[in-house]
Amino acid sequence: MATSISRSAQLAVLAAATLAITTACSDPEAGTADSSASPDGSAAPAVAGSIEEVCAAAQEEGELVSWNSESPEAYQQIFDAFAETYPGITLTSVEVRPDDLVQKLVTEASAGRPSGVDAISVTMDKAGPLLDNNLINGDIDYTAMGVDPGHVSDGNLVRTERIAIGLSYNTNEVRPEELPNTWDELVDSKWEGRVVVDPRGDPLQLLAVVWGKDQTVDYVTRLRDTVRPQVVQGATAGLLTVASGENALTTNGRSAETAEQQAKGAPVAIKYLDVVPAVDYYTAVPTSAPHPNAGACWAAWLNSDEGRAAKQEYAFKGNVDLPPEAGSSEVAAIDSPESATVATETAEGISAVWAGRA
Repeated sequence: MATSISRSAQLAVLAAATLAITTACSDPEAGTADSSASPDGSAAPAVAGSIEEVCAAAQEEGELVSWNSESPEAYQQIFDAFAETYPGITLTSVEVRPDDLVQKLVTEASAGRPSGVDAISVTMDKAGPLLDNNLINGDIDYTAMGVDPGHVSDGNLVRTERIAIGLSYNTNEVRPEELPNTWDELVDSKWEGRVVVDPRGDPLQLLAVVWGKDQTVDYVTRLRDTVRPQVVQGATAGLLTVASGENALTTNGRSAETAEQQAKGAPVAIKYLDVVPAVDYYTAVPTSAPHPNAGACWAAWLNSDEGRAAKQEYAFKGNVDLPPEAGSSEVAAIDSPESATVATETAEGISAVWAGRA
């Protein structure tokens, strides 16, 4: 767990961590557009129309500043695909965690300083302070830009990524027919000492969105007592112990990380159970964005078929409501402040179980 000092240090150097990415097809004159046209956020131009109209206005703005947690290499590749359709926009990308991003936006707004960012990537469980302080542009009509209404949150954030979670397993150690079909079936002594769990509760706290807190914590307690799992922090770290054969499977089997390891030749696959936890990332335009059309164009494009294909190809991250392999399983995702609260409280209870405090 990061200390408060390291978190402060991350925020202090955020501006210095900027990665400037200019597409090969950028218009040199557009790249010099004035990025301070709305220093206090009050003079920002309106965003209206179809995606073609909004993106044409974005090309006039000529610049997009994005805060996101994607790897810089993957983000550049995704933006390059975007620039094939909408050239002439210069991207400045800052890699930052969602919780740090939210803290920085709130702090700067409280101090009366515009952040200068046009698009942010955040999870709904972190977005509460942004919504409470009216820091997200709620006037943009993304549905007019072709975005599925079901992918626009109440706070006007656009879902641009969904990571589905199941059991990632070692295909050399476990046969598909041996795997459980439900989370309850995983509570079986045959898996004793062979299952990886995350000490922070990920992703089992999401089961509470469907089951409720008490049932979920009870389930985790039964899993601990019967399976005696291996505790490994981090989805990738846990998956690597499965890929190496050290463990048979992990409960934090994320679709993106599993696909990435498969691309590297690792003997891993994923099995979705009766409830599919999902981590959703949303893209939103801050109210003080100096280039709001660029931010809105980017958000809508990421949700489009073209944008989804680029995300899948370069970052292994999809945005389907439910993976086809999951059949009729039920999705458990945070999509409101209420579900975020339930998941957060449940994560605390699960962490106590893994730590032996409950």
